[in-house]
Amino acid sequence: MDNQNNDADIIVIGSGFAGSVAAARLTQAGKSVIVLERGPWRDTEPVREAGIQQRKPLPSTGGMLGLIRSLRLPKGPKKGLRLNKHGYLELWVDEGIKVPCTSNVGGGSHIWAAVIDRPAAGFWDGMAEGVSDQVMTPHYDQVSAELKAVQPANTANMPNHPDCIWQNSDFFTPLEPGEQPPLGIYLPEQEANTAQLCGDTKVSRQPTDLAGDSGLFGSPNGAKSTVDALYLIPALQQGLQVKDMHEVMQVSSRGEGGYEILARNLRAGSELTLRAPQVILCAGTMNTNTLLFNSRDAGGLSGLDALGQGFGTNGDIMGKWPSDGRDSVQGTPSHGRIKIKGHEATTYIMQGAGVVPPLPSFLRKKARKSAGESFLVIAMGADAADGKIWSDKGRIRMSYDMNHSPCFGEAAKAFETLTTLSGRKVEFDDKSVVTAHPLGGCRIADNRQEGCVNGYGEVYGHPGLYVADASIFPRPTGVPPSLSIAAWASHVATSLLKQTT
Repeated sequence: MDNQNNDADIIVIGSGFAGSVAAARLTQAGKSVIVLERGPWRDTEPVREAGIQQRKPLPSTGGMLGLIRSLRLPKGPKKGLRLNKHGYLELWVDEGIKVPCTSNVGGGSHIWAAVIDRPAAGFWDGMAEGVSDQVMTPHYDQVSAELKAVQPANTANMPNHPDCIWQNSDFFTPLEPGEQPPLGIYLPEQEANTAQLCGDTKVSRQPTDLAGDSGLFGSPNGAKSTVDALYLIPALQQGLQVKDMHEVMQVSSRGEGGYEILARNLRAGSELTLRAPQVILCAGTMNTNTLLFNSRDAGGLSGLDALGQGFGTNGDIMGKWPSDGRDSVQGTPSHGRIKIKGHEATTYIMQGAGVVPPLPSFLRKKARKSAGESFLVIAMGADAADGKIWSDKGRIRMSYDMNHSPCFGEAAKAFETLTTLSGRKVEFDDKSVVTAHPLGGCRIADNRQEGCVNGYGEVYGHPGLYVADASIFPRPTGVPPSLSIAAWASHVATSLLKQTT
């Protein structure tokens, strides 16, 4: 292959946990890398201090108009209804399921609850040759450090921390030492380090305001460990190119080897074509599956017999639990893990902060008071991951039946027990799933009949094409999956480097 015809050694599509980690690893190794991201840089302190000029506000500062990017529905426009090209969230709705996906440089790290946890031992064992718990452990260790995983020095100083406020509770079982997962949050006790070292680069961040609202609609001061700040900004100084507001439409194999990417520049309204010997798909479960289906339908890629199979939700189910007079908004986005008495072994549950919607200032005071009156309780578990994604004449569809997965019934029973023991009713939807953690569709397997990628993330039948996001998981992590996605991306990038050096 004539390298002079390539725009970069590697093109990475997407800039969330997978794309940022992979791009940083490859850039640090001396590869020329281009990241294509359909969303904008967000206006946060680390991004401003890095000198990035074209930024868009987070919903927490820009208001409701910047919240929704697009809607993907079973009816209406086949490619979805786009409301705001700079919007923060895309919402997918179909049979038995709703999935919100983010659209930012930094991906879902702007909305995540910053919980840094690992799946149970043996999670990676037996998936495919080339990957195992032993192989993945160093990657988990590395990304945990890079995401600034911390345990609070004194949980008594953490508003609403469950280890303190429920110490003598009749409805929660105390956690054993080490069971409370660390957080990717810059805490006030670390205040001496306002410019944190990320690689060899100082990145400007401010500690979180534990009495304020540093919730799920973004962290303007950089308090949350977002991957744009911790991975992409340092890599820019090493030669990484990030093309924000560039939506990839198709990936095509080139006859002479390598890949051609068709993308649309959403600012200019024009199309462009980029070429590279290697491409890594990191667009997130919904959009990676969509891009592969669209590319196959257009004749750019062939095969992919198992595409869309094994779609799951990580067993997500969320409830709203009235507080006991405390202001639930205070503290970190996730206050911590909890165990409901009698259900300690059946489901993984987090206590979340009340979420203040991104409303105008004259409505915000009332909305904040209302949000503070309830905690979120978010359960995760081992769902059957037996849903499906498919292309219906250009429209991407999905189906999922929560009745196939006992974990939802177990979570419902736990919530009902919490209602009984606390005397405060947990409200939750037991008819359909709303998940921020869609997984699968491009599963790891040892053969192309059962999966789309091998144990190194390379797509069967397409050498040099990799998938590094949550779409590869053949089973749920059962815990917040962000750390596992980042660790997998680190493994994929490291494996690619070994093959090309």
